[in-house]
Amino acid sequence: MTPVNRHEGNSDDAYVHNEAFWDEVTPVHAGSDFYRVDEFRRGADVLHDFIVEEVGDVSGLSMLHLQCHFGLDTLNWARLGAVVTGVDISGASIERARELASELGIPATFVRANVLEMGDRFDGRFDRVFTSIGALCWIGDLDSWGRVIARALKPGGVFYIAEFHPVMDTLQQSRPITESSAAYPGYPYFGDGVPLRFDPEGDDSDYAEASFTSAKSTFEWFHPVSEVIEVLINAGLTIKRFREFPFVTYKARQGMIQGDDGLWRLPPEVVPLPLMFSVAAVKAIA
Repeated sequence: MTPVNRHEGNSDDAYVHNEAFWDEVTPVHAGSDFYRVDEFRRGADVLHDFIVEEVGDVSGLSMLHLQCHFGLDTLNWARLGAVVTGVDISGASIERARELASELGIPATFVRANVLEMGDRFDGRFDRVFTSIGALCWIGDLDSWGRVIARALKPGGVFYIAEFHPVMDTLQQSRPITESSAAYPGYPYFGDGVPLRFDPEGDDSDYAEASFTSAKSTFEWFHPVSEVIEVLINAGLTIKRFREFPFVTYKARQGMIQGDDGLWRLPPEVVPLPLMFSVAAVKAIA
């Protein structure tokens, strides 16, 4: 999708449009090879190894998964021993998550809500709060997001995020990145609180299912890494770990090459850039 212009409406309007998009795309994603649902049914883990390694053992721990989509990763954490709750803005996603949990006999709770509007229902309930990969661009108010995370954690609880690096998000998409000069910025690094509207154009296809093209516009916010870290600190959390990675979990830009580990990187003739990052932050014990 190509950004047409800045959104002139309010954030509530943007969230309504985004919710409609995710309602539409949920059945497409749930049926796609990208999400490996059939493999998960047969017992395979679908979480990326580096995320599982960084989060660590979750056996017996309560976990809140923010922006859980149709709950696949949430249910994988449950298989690894966590007591899970997933939250997502899309009613279609939550319905599909509940169906999948029931089908597979995996205990889980799923709640339909904008993660910024959960109120006090989860205050101090979780040992872990988790979110990952393509979540932050759908959040306009990161200050509120940080406070939601801090409220939901128990004292000593840990928040973890693995996310596309905003440097990767800036890279142009119009042609393959085969040399360093082709990796020029096409999108902003520093956001200003106003989302960009992305309209369908030409043969745009979905990241998980190439045969599907949505006719719906979406609205996305841009957040530098410094903003993410600062809002977590301002919410009262202590940064435990921050990492940057030269890989991404799918072919996010033309010209990327998949390694033996299943992850995608810029070709060797391109100067390496950070494509993902992760943060772990802990809530102080009173």
